[in-house]
Amino acid sequence: MDDEKRVNKLKKVLAVIPARGGSKGIPDKNLRLVGNRPLIHYSVLCAKRAKMVDRVIVSTDDVRIAKEVQKVGAEVPFLRPAELSTNSVSLIPVIIHAVRYLEDAENWKPDIVASIQPTSPFLESETIDRAVEILLKTEADSVVTIKQILHEHPFWVKKLDDDKVIPFGELTDESYLQRQDLPPAYIYDGALYVRRRYLLDNWSGKDFCLGKDIRGLTSHGFCSLHVDDMIDLEAARGVYRLIERKNRYNYDGMKK
Repeated sequence: MDDEKRVNKLKKVLAVIPARGGSKGIPDKNLRLVGNRPLIHYSVLCAKRAKMVDRVIVSTDDVRIAKEVQKVGAEVPFLRPAELSTNSVSLIPVIIHAVRYLEDAENWKPDIVASIQPTSPFLESETIDRAVEILLKTEADSVVTIKQILHEHPFWVKKLDDDKVIPFGELTDESYLQRQDLPPAYIYDGALYVRRRYLLDNWSGKDFCLGKDIRGLTSHGFCSLHVDDMIDLEAARGVYRLIERKNRYNYDGMKK
């Protein structure tokens, strides 16, 4: 590993990118082109550029994806088992499998695990580095990327009792009539979760595996764009063309 990547960091950091072959919303989603590259390339290149990351592996069950990510420097030390590649399997078992595989096969034990979604092509390497730095500085359990809710604010959420509109819960408050007056609210944007490994070792199977001390790193603009369906994919392609025209990104789609 380059000395540059060891600056101010004594912990081993593993980046895991989960990218299974099946997708209900978009067939072969991770291999669809955004700009001049398959979607999966962007998360790999982003993680490879992060100075605080030691290793980048992709967990996939698809040989085609494995070959693609190896072209841009990701490791594929295994093909994900079929039982971890169904629609019903959550992210955490996939990450735990990757960590345990490296420990068992190579005796390589990360202290910090960053899970990066391949469907967030505009995540920036600086965000990964900043998340790891926050984790190390604060001794928090985890750091996640979040985005501000600008439209469907929880204060405005309702539910139906038959056809009667009633408050959804204690957060409902109709005194805020203007959006600009609402108190800021945030949700996980799903692009990046940085966890201490002990959380994975002690996962209960019933939570997000983020611990009690969770720190948020606010995403901005297109960095939180997430590709789930064809509309999202076309939006990502449009964003790529926009930022390419503005010369903010180089040929690889990475920030200059």
